[in-house]
Amino acid sequence: MKHDNQNFRYIEWKSPEEMHFSGLQWTSELKFIRDEHKFLEDMLREYTLPILESHHLDKTKELIIRLSDSEKKEEQLLKEVIKHCNALEIMVDGIDQPGEEKKYRDEHRKQLKEMNAYTRDYRILKKEIFGNVSEVLKHQKQKRLLKQ
Repeated sequence: MKHDNQNFRYIEWKSPEEMHFSGLQWTSELKFIRDEHKFLEDMLREYTLPILESHHLDKTKELIIRLSDSEKKEEQLLKEVIKHCNALEIMVDGIDQPGEEKKYRDEHRKQLKEMNAYTRDYRILKKEIFGNVSEVLKHQKQKRLLKQ
C-alpha cells in the first residue's frame, strides 16, 4: 500500500473557496482527534491496574509513547493548517501573482499529503490501542472466571 507518492494534480484546479473548505475540514478533524487523544489517555489510565496485571505492559508503554508523539504531531499540524488557512488571502486578493499563487498551491498539496499520512497513522494507532485494551480486558475476565 503506497500512499506517500500520491500525486494531487487536482489541487491546481481547486478554487480558493474549495481550498478554504479543505482547511476548515482539516482543522475540524484535528480538533476531533485532540478530543479522541484525551479519551484514549483516560481509557488507558482507567485500565492501568488490569494492564499491570496482564502481560501487555510493554506493548501498552509503547502505545502510550506513540500516543504522546501523535498528540505533538497533531498540535504541530493544527498550527500549520491554521497558518496555511490564514495565508489564503494571496489567492483572493485580486492581484495577479502567479509565483505566489503557485507556491500556495504547492503548500496546499504538501499539507494534504501530511494530513493524509497523519490520519492514516493515527487510525492505525487508535486501532492498536483498542485492540490492546480489549486483550487486557479479556485477560482480566478470564482471570475472574478462573477464581470462581
